[in-house]
Amino acid sequence: MSAASAAVVNVTVGGNTVAGAGQFSTLAATTYDFNGVGSPFTGTTSAGNLLYTGSSSGQNANPFGDNTQYVSVGTSATPQSATLLVSSFANYIGLYWGSIDNYNNILITYADSTSDSVNSNLYGLLSPSNGDQGLLGSKYVNIFTDKAIASITVSSQRKAFEFDNVAIAAVPEPSTWAMMILGFFGVGFLAYRRKSSGAALRIA
Repeated sequence: MSAASAAVVNVTVGGNTVAGAGQFSTLAATTYDFNGVGSPFTGTTSAGNLLYTGSSSGQNANPFGDNTQYVSVGTSATPQSATLLVSSFANYIGLYWGSIDNYNNILITYADSTSDSVNSNLYGLLSPSNGDQGLLGSKYVNIFTDKAIASITVSSQRKAFEFDNVAIAAVPEPSTWAMMILGFFGVGFLAYRRKSSGAALRIA
């Protein structure tokens, strides 16, 4: 039996800001905003609350500009982790990650049982990862893979890992979008050239 191939993981930052609710994915509909429902996470390593609003000094802080309910892993117990199972094919995860810390981690497990981590030690664009509770410390993080995602485990070794507005979907990777856009430009340019050539021939 051959070993499973490594996944290609691409991480970007950037989302759409909604006043009072933080940032949302620009690539897929929001799957979980954690408002008015119980937590969809399972497999917490220790019992405890995961849903919070507002901030509590030394405990947790809402993602910048987000006044709604959000998830905080590592507040009620430390260390703590929680797992979200993915029921249908998905190769994209987006989440509004608040006050990013270098002890926060996202573990992505694929359908073939391999896994990858996403954290600030591996991806420099998640810096500063010093718990900054201001604008620079919260980012909408987009994670793309070329494998089917089976589950997502978020964990924190200290207080805390706060996030909101999770999107899970099957979407083209950024490089695919770029190729498609270039293709559309190319088709449009060819159509323009044909139209211009036809007009020139009629004038002649």
